[in-house]
Amino acid sequence: MLTQNRYILAMKKLAFLFFAPLFLVACATGSTTEDGVSSSGEESVADVTEETRLADDVQEGEEWTDTPADGAQAPGIMVLTLETVAQNNSEESCWSIIDGSVYDLTDWISQHPGGASRILGLCGSDGTSQFQGQHGGSGSPESTLERYLLGPLESN
Repeated sequence: MLTQNRYILAMKKLAFLFFAPLFLVACATGSTTEDGVSSSGEESVADVTEETRLADDVQEGEEWTDTPADGAQAPGIMVLTLETVAQNNSEESCWSIIDGSVYDLTDWISQHPGGASRILGLCGSDGTSQFQGQHGGSGSPESTLERYLLGPLESN
């Protein structure tokens, strides 16, 4: 009798360990309506995956590209070009190119130990030669610069 009770208790524990995570996952994903929108207004994971097409899904002989046909960028991706940098050429928005990367130096203007004018002279332009001339090879200025990185400069 004692062995049977231990067996039943062990089975209950196993059932709990198996079904508890499933229950938690179900609660975390929320309920969705027929149109695939959850009660919070978000699309369900199933709908998003149905819209996503992987390169592995392409049949032999079928054309596939990971960029939209109209050449548009994916939403939320900023293209960092010379023109974009040139538009950010003021104390209110100061971007500069250094070694092929674009940096937003706006917040650094007032903090630069050499004075604001040193940074203002870089706004909207390629500041590689000025930066390398002043700080080339120094670790501290380069690590400070990395905090303001926006991304690589796109080549046209």
